[in-house]
Amino acid sequence: MCRKAIGMPGRPFSRAGQPLHQFASNSSFAERTVVKAVQAVKIPQDIPLTSAALMGCGVLTGVGAVLNRAKVGRGETVVVIGTGGIGLNVLQGARIAGALTIVAVDTNPGKETVARRFGATHFLASTDGVRDILPTGADHVFECVGHTGLVRTAIDLLDRHGQAILLGMTAPKAEASFPPAAMFLDKSILGCRYGSSRPQKDIALYAELYRSGALLLDELVTATYPVEEFARAAEDAERGKVARGVLTF
Repeated sequence: MCRKAIGMPGRPFSRAGQPLHQFASNSSFAERTVVKAVQAVKIPQDIPLTSAALMGCGVLTGVGAVLNRAKVGRGETVVVIGTGGIGLNVLQGARIAGALTIVAVDTNPGKETVARRFGATHFLASTDGVRDILPTGADHVFECVGHTGLVRTAIDLLDRHGQAILLGMTAPKAEASFPPAAMFLDKSILGCRYGSSRPQKDIALYAELYRSGALLLDELVTATYPVEEFARAAEDAERGKVARGVLTF
């Protein structure tokens, strides 16, 4: 998949004569880089770069999964398992879509305040209480952790016609199991890459949603770090201290 990704052949970067490649053809800890024209999306000048930077991955993935892939409808019910950077954007995507009940699930109780700020109507420390809130199950369950057991849980929490959307990245060879009979009532399992996004269109939309106050970006930036403190930023992210940490140059 990476070898076939846009811009991979003939990249203009090398070190000691050996070719270098970037994740997704654009990631870089550099002040300047070279990208294909199709990879560059113009954004309004009044959006702070520390906030705009988040649209390139977490927002496109989380909000896009709701609006583009799941196509959550007004008045529907949503469960979001995991409220990290992706999960928070799923929550606000569900809020923007007009979901009526939005249940956030995270083992860290300290995330309740931010989860509710982004759109959760309920917060649980485990999935055990979801059926108390949604007795027949949910229309949409987003698995944002990447745990095979939670994939099974997401399927088990579906109402008829419900769909489980898999956003968390499991180990490449990990396998999840579920009883096929559980899918009988027109249920679905959906994979989702990058929020099924169309960057040229979606980033422009999200920029306007941000400017109108509907899309929260500033609130995602828990901390900024000079690029020299990359190791500290990574450690804080691993410990769950930040929703999103942003490196500045």
